[in-house]
Amino acid sequence: MIRGDVSDSFYTGLAAQSVYDSVGFLTWEVTSDEGTSGYIASGTLISPEWVLTAGHVVGGTNNSGAGVSGMSFGMGPTYSGIGISATRWIPYGGWSSSGGNLWAGVDLGLVRLSEPITNVTPALLDFSTPLLGLLGTNVGYGRSGTGLTGMNTDPGTKRAGQNMIDARGGMVTTMGSGTLLNLNGISPTVLFQDFDHPTNLVASSMGSVTPVAQEYLIASGDSGGGLFINVGGVTKLVGVNSFLASLPYPLDTTGANADYGDLAGSVSVQSFENWIFTVTGVPEPSVVSLLFFGLGGLVLMRRRFVNSSRVWMWVKPESRDSADMEGS
Repeated sequence: MIRGDVSDSFYTGLAAQSVYDSVGFLTWEVTSDEGTSGYIASGTLISPEWVLTAGHVVGGTNNSGAGVSGMSFGMGPTYSGIGISATRWIPYGGWSSSGGNLWAGVDLGLVRLSEPITNVTPALLDFSTPLLGLLGTNVGYGRSGTGLTGMNTDPGTKRAGQNMIDARGGMVTTMGSGTLLNLNGISPTVLFQDFDHPTNLVASSMGSVTPVAQEYLIASGDSGGGLFINVGGVTKLVGVNSFLASLPYPLDTTGANADYGDLAGSVSVQSFENWIFTVTGVPEPSVVSLLFFGLGGLVLMRRRFVNSSRVWMWVKPESRDSADMEGS
C-alpha cells in the first residue's frame, strides 16, 4: 500500500533494485472439504534452494502443511505463473503447536526448491542488529491501493516501500492522539509498523507521526515477503511479513484494509537462527563463526482480537490472496 501523494512508480522502482532480487512470489493450492483453492504470496530466497516465508503460507488446513500441493516459487517484476516447483514446505514448529496464533510471533515457514536458483544472490540474514527505530523496507507481491482507498487492486506486482520499525510486542507505545497502545500479550518477536498519514498526524497509531518519503504498508499477498534494513551500506533481511491490524471503531471505521492508521506485523528472524540453520544450513558454518566472533486471494480472513489496554485491534494474516492462476 502506497502513499496517496506518491507515484506507484517509486515503489515498483524500489522493488526492482538488485538488493531485493531475492524476493519472489509463491503459488500453491490448498484442498479441504470445501474444495481446492489457489493462492499467491511472497517469499525470500535465503540460499539457492531455500525460501523463507510465513508459516500461514505453508500451513495448509492444519497449520502443519496438510492439503498443500503444487507449491512453486517464481521471480520477476510481476506474477508470471512460471516458477520452480517445491519439494518440501515446512512451517516452524511453534506455528503448528500454537494453532496458528499470530500474536505468538512464530509465523515462519521454509520452502525447499526442486532445483537451485543460481542467477540471483540470496538475501543476507541479520541476527544481531537492534531493530527498534530503524527504517525498514518491506517487499512483496501483494495487493495495492493508497492510504486513502485501502486495498483495491489485484496481487501480483512486486513493490517495495519503507516504514519505521516502531515497536515490538509487549511494549506500550503512544498513538498520534496521545492515547497509549498496550501491546502486552504479543510476543516481542513481532515487529510493528504503522501507516502514517501525510497531513493528519493524529491518525498515527504508534511511533513517529511523520511518514517517510516512501511510506508503505503490506497488504494481502505480501505475506512471507521480506523486511530489510541497511547496515553500513549492506542490505540485510531481518523479518517476514505476517499480518495487518487496525484500531477499533470509531478510531478506525474500515477494519484492517491497509489504509492510513492501520498497522502491520512482521516476525523478526533474529530469534530463529538455530531453526533456520538446522533445517537449511543457512548461514553456512563459517559465516556463523564469524557472526559470533564479531559479537564477542479472495482473502481468507480470520478475526482475532487482543486486549490492548483501552485499545482492541482487528487482525488478519496478510497472505494467501486467492489468485486466478491463469492470469492474476
